[in-house]
Amino acid sequence: MKSKKEILNILICACMPVILAFIVGGVFIAISGNNPILAYMAMFKGALGSKSAILNTLFAATPLIFTGLATAIAFKANIFNMGVEGQLYMGAFAAAYAGFTFKGLPTLVHILVCLAFGMIFACLFALIPAVLRAFFKVNEMVVTIMLNYVAILFTTYLASFPFKAEGVGFAATTEIEKTAVLPRLVDKNQLNFSFIIALIAVAVIYLIYRKTKLGYEIDAIGRNMNFAEATGMRTSRKIIYVMLISGALAGLAGAGEILGVHHRFISEFSPGYGWDGMTIALLSANNPIGVLIASLFFGILKNGGSSLELIVGVPRSIVEIIQGLIIFFLALNYLAIKTKIIKKYKRKLQLNNIACCEKVKTPNVKVGGDV
Repeated sequence: MKSKKEILNILICACMPVILAFIVGGVFIAISGNNPILAYMAMFKGALGSKSAILNTLFAATPLIFTGLATAIAFKANIFNMGVEGQLYMGAFAAAYAGFTFKGLPTLVHILVCLAFGMIFACLFALIPAVLRAFFKVNEMVVTIMLNYVAILFTTYLASFPFKAEGVGFAATTEIEKTAVLPRLVDKNQLNFSFIIALIAVAVIYLIYRKTKLGYEIDAIGRNMNFAEATGMRTSRKIIYVMLISGALAGLAGAGEILGVHHRFISEFSPGYGWDGMTIALLSANNPIGVLIASLFFGILKNGGSSLELIVGVPRSIVEIIQGLIIFFLALNYLAIKTKIIKKYKRKLQLNNIACCEKVKTPNVKVGGDV
C-alpha cells in the first residue's frame, strides 16, 4: 500500500504538467487578443455545461480509455508499445470485416463475434514485436512505431481495393450489418455501449494489477527485468502476455469506433487515439483509475474545443497546443525525477564507500622488536 505522502507526490506529478500547460496556453490565448479565463470557462462549459455536452465528452473519452489502458499496461512492465495506433487499425478492420461478412446472426452473438475478431487480429499484430523483443531482444519501440505505418497503409489498401464499397468516393468498406451495430446508450447521442465496455476494461485491468499473480509479475518486471528473471520469472513469456493484453485493448478501441460510430471501416479514421493514449498513460502513472480520469479530462479538451472557436473566437488548435504542452512538461518532469534518482544513488554510493574506508584499519606493526 502506498503512503499518503507517496499518493500526494503522484497527484502533484500528474497535475503540475496540466497546470503549467494551461498557464502557457493562457499566454498564447492572451497574445491572440482574447481573455484566457473566459476562454477556459467557455471550454469547460461546452464540455460539461449540459446533459448533451457531458454525453459528448464521455463519447470523446471512450476510445482514449482503451488506448490509455493498452499503453499503460505495457509501460507498467517497462515495455514500450508504441504501436497501439496500428493495432487499433487492425482491430477496426477485422471488426468491420466480421460485421459485413457474417449475416443472419443474432445481435448479441454478432457483436461479440465482431469484438472478438477485433481483439484477435490486433493481438496477432502485437505478437510480432512481442516475439522479437522476448526471444531476439529486438527493441520493441522501433518495431512498433514502424508497424503503425504498415497497419495504416495495409488497411487503407484493403478499404481502397479488395473491400471497397461501391459508389463511395473515399476509401471505405461496405456498411456492417445492423445486427453488428453497438446500441446507443441515449437516443440522439453518439455515446454507445462501447463506453460501458471501456469501464469494464478499467475494472479488469485494476483487478489484474491488484489481485492476480500476473499483476505482481508485471510490476516486478517493470521495476527490474533482470532481477525478475533471476528470481525465476519467465520474463519472455510475460512480455508476450502483456503485449497480447495491450493489443487486445487497442483492438477493442478500433472495434468500438467501427461498431458504434462509423458502422464501416474508413481509411485513416483515427485522429491519433493511439498517441493520445500514450500521453494518458504517462499522465496517469500507468494506473487504470488514473487512465479513466485522464481520458475524461482529454475528452473535455476535445469536446470543449469547439466552444472555444464558436463562442470566444479562439482557434480550436489551442487544444492541440495544450496537449503538446502537457507532453512537454511531462517529459521535463520525468527528466527531473530521473536526475534526482541518479543523484540520490550516487550520493548513497559515496556514503557507502566512505563508510567502508572508515572500517578498514591499517594493522599496527611493531618495528625494532626482539629477534
